[in-house]
Amino acid sequence: GDASTSISVGNGDSDVITSSTNDYHKTAKNTDAKSKHASAVSTRTALKVYALIGTILTIRSYLAGITAAGNETWYPVPLIGFVRSDLAVACALLGSIPFTFMVVGWTHVGLVSLAALAVYMPHLVMPGPIPIPDQAYACFAFLWTVFAVLVIPSWRKPTAAVVLFCVMAIMLPYLPEGFKPLFSSIPLEHIPGEVVNLRPDIQEEVGAAALESGPLLEFVWKNRNDWVKVSHGRALGYFVFGKNFNHDTNYPLTPFYSLRRGFRLSKYRETWGESDFRLGYPGKRAEVSKMFRETFGTSLATIYSRVLKVDPDTIVLGDMGALAKMENMGFPAVKIVFPSLFWHWFNNPHTDSYLYRMKEIDGNRCDRARQRTFLIPLTEPPGAGLYYWYKNGTRVDVDYKVGNVYSFEVSVLHAIRPFPYFEWKHGMMDSRVTIQAFGIPCGDKW
Repeated sequence: GDASTSISVGNGDSDVITSSTNDYHKTAKNTDAKSKHASAVSTRTALKVYALIGTILTIRSYLAGITAAGNETWYPVPLIGFVRSDLAVACALLGSIPFTFMVVGWTHVGLVSLAALAVYMPHLVMPGPIPIPDQAYACFAFLWTVFAVLVIPSWRKPTAAVVLFCVMAIMLPYLPEGFKPLFSSIPLEHIPGEVVNLRPDIQEEVGAAALESGPLLEFVWKNRNDWVKVSHGRALGYFVFGKNFNHDTNYPLTPFYSLRRGFRLSKYRETWGESDFRLGYPGKRAEVSKMFRETFGTSLATIYSRVLKVDPDTIVLGDMGALAKMENMGFPAVKIVFPSLFWHWFNNPHTDSYLYRMKEIDGNRCDRARQRTFLIPLTEPPGAGLYYWYKNGTRVDVDYKVGNVYSFEVSVLHAIRPFPYFEWKHGMMDSRVTIQAFGIPCGDKW
């Protein structure tokens, strides 16, 4: 009934050792308090380290940001790749949520939030957006399971966040084909039905542009403020340098902001730099075409003559000669794609048959059956190339090599081959830069 109980222990001599249960209670409380204090200190330390790493990654993104591409800023968001400035911040904050949960010991919550982001983020930034295919859900489930298993040794520890980040950074660029989520504008099972060319082939002319590729790339990169951002690429870096009639349109100048175009209509952005509004700026389009003609008109004519095995004088480039008065026959254009995790997941099978259907030019009858697409890669980031398909659904992969020229009939079903984003690479040569042209024989000219 007392507040405390004394315990006396004899040691065989005259001394008696007395202890109170209050001492045990105090010791237990002190132990609990020290444990909680240590846990709080550990969490604060982990959060400080996490904040420091986040700051370093933010500075890295700022320094590596390409600030003059189509009059817009593009940042390499960790694990995602280049994203338009207005959504780069949102993507970085959303992407940090799973890792923040893990740093404070909520590993299970972090993994659940990661699964939710895998479904939501593509709708925020990807072209289209197109529906998530069943194949992508299956790949997400597989990846989530792998990530969960790999963080088990660090469960409820801050190091789980480090393990997850490193695993994702290393693993995602190298996913085997069957385990990579693939968002396709044509469902994969429907591709055979879209093939119209029963004998597809892509010809590779080795070294046809070897002398000109370096100066061309330098010219393109130097003038990147004149690039036009392709609107259907949404928040991902996809540009055209030059005239491009399968993207350039003249949309109404509303709304002020959209996920598709960002703040393009604000006073801080050049409206002409967005393909949705490009046709409203004929003077700017003519200016860029003139830059190309004066700098590389002769060089490109020489390259195409090597591929076609004809005299350079028989090559008539857009905006030149008989084509000078035909606004829809522009000078060959450059397409630029910044690396991104989501470009690595995007597949767009298509043909080029719809582009130019004229029967004659300058009185010369055109042979539409021989119309061809010409591609000159100016960079060769890992994985860059093309896909094309046979009628039975067989897909062929083509690797790009700088200095070579690739050509094929416009009826060939093909796609830009998805190429990966590497967390540790953000340079000019990691972007996909390609000169694209479409040629048609009319009389004795191409």
